Amino acid sequence: MLDESRIRTGIKVNSWQDAIRSAGEILVAAKSCKPSYVDAMVDAVLELGPYIVITPHVALAHARPSSHVIKADMSLAILEKGVDFNSVANDPVKVVFAFCATNTEAHLQHLQSLATKLNPEIIAQLSTAKSVKEVVTILS
Repeated sequence: MLDESRIRTGIKVNSWQDAIRSAGEILVAAKSCKPSYVDAMVDAVLELGPYIVITPHVALAHARPSSHVIKADMSLAILEKGVDFNSVANDPVKVVFAFCATNTEAHLQHLQSLATKLNPEIIAQLSTAKSVKEVVTILS
């Protein structure tokens, strides 16, 4: 589901925008999307609100499939400290998944795949993970 090279822990951010950009930059570095796609992820939250905060402490950053996506991929950024996304029920966010997809079908498959893995126990473990190896163990 998630390549080990797409996971980062201990990320320091000052805002929800920084959190999205941190997770998105992993995808850019992997040549899965263009920097403009990361901008689109931030813009989506500015336009639609914190809909990407899908459960307490977890955000799923994404934008619509577009020409800014090179290949379908997913990243995970574990933040050092939680950050508010203005999601009253689910802040602060400490776990930020980001994904990009080339079409709507792949987009939905990413969502379904992730949803089957996440439960409160897994989220709590991810929130305190200190290393990539620890995250891989939690998700396997």
